[in-house]
Amino acid sequence: MSYNIKYNKAIEFISAILKYTRSKSHEVNWNIDDIVYDPANSYLDLVPSKEVKDWLKYVDENIPPFLRNDILFLVNKLFGVMDVCFNLVMDKNLSEPMEIIEEIEKIDSSKLVEMTLHFYHYYHLDDKLEDNDIVLKNAIAKENSEEIDSCFIQIKKYPNEYKKHFIESFTSFYNLFFLPFEEQTYSYMEKMLMSHIELSEKDPINFINTIGFGDYSKVLSEYDEIKLFVSYYLDHGLFYFAQGKSFPLLYGKTIEHRFNKIKMQDTYKALFKALSDDKRIEIIKITSKRPWYNKELADYFNLTTATLSYHLNLLLDLGLLHFEPSINNRYYYTTNKENLKKIFDMALKDLFG
Repeated sequence: MSYNIKYNKAIEFISAILKYTRSKSHEVNWNIDDIVYDPANSYLDLVPSKEVKDWLKYVDENIPPFLRNDILFLVNKLFGVMDVCFNLVMDKNLSEPMEIIEEIEKIDSSKLVEMTLHFYHYYHLDDKLEDNDIVLKNAIAKENSEEIDSCFIQIKKYPNEYKKHFIESFTSFYNLFFLPFEEQTYSYMEKMLMSHIELSEKDPINFINTIGFGDYSKVLSEYDEIKLFVSYYLDHGLFYFAQGKSFPLLYGKTIEHRFNKIKMQDTYKALFKALSDDKRIEIIKITSKRPWYNKELADYFNLTTATLSYHLNLLLDLGLLHFEPSINNRYYYTTNKENLKKIFDMALKDLFG
């Protein structure tokens, strides 16, 4: 088994946009009483890095409203957009942020729409996408809201506008919120990359399983190449997809806290608070029997996928769930029985001496 860890500036730019849009999404979707007053919510910090917190605040205070709306629409409503960017980086071997924009400019508008729909289909839909608005709308509606399926219909009708906003929004975001921070980000990540390479060399399999929140033994046996990319802005997150015979995985720099044994000593206290919610207990129960993916779980609990993600992220961060990577790139979840037992044993040892 072999893999390598790299730092890619073009991917970092994608990560910055992804981090900002996900952060805004969490602000909106997690601002409900069940989550705000959840006893365990203090244990979930999706932005553990002070530097990234400060950057997010800076973007919020300075982003023009039209740019904010365009960026949030493109990334949060048209999920395939970031996959298009990531795939371009991989296919064209891009290394600089603006090379992504240059490649998008070369793509025909209708082809760009087709690529976006392809990645959405790859991740989310079981139905074959046909060149028919009604069929497309019905297929997407199975997985999402009317608002989202109407977005896809609109970009099919107005591909030139879609491409124009794509290029203008990403270019503006780069100039305003990425370029001014490039030098300090790259300098920091040069040192961080060496640290992660050293950490991975000590135990390669444990490293990829730890940063990937799961068991990657099957992935390691099925793909010719595992490509790990560490990100500054992604901070505490994970993004992956299968690409031919390679498996690229992007992870945040502060995910290394999962190697910190001192933190584990306090985990059982968080465990008891996490288990105060009936939904999370049920998630652990049902995912202990078979893998479940996001939409299945959201339907089962009658929750939005955004609200469900709060509970899943909390359980993942505590090590009670892990990912089971799949060839269709859905994020499947299973109970981490071994880690759950370790945490309970740790609690019993501490409580009874």
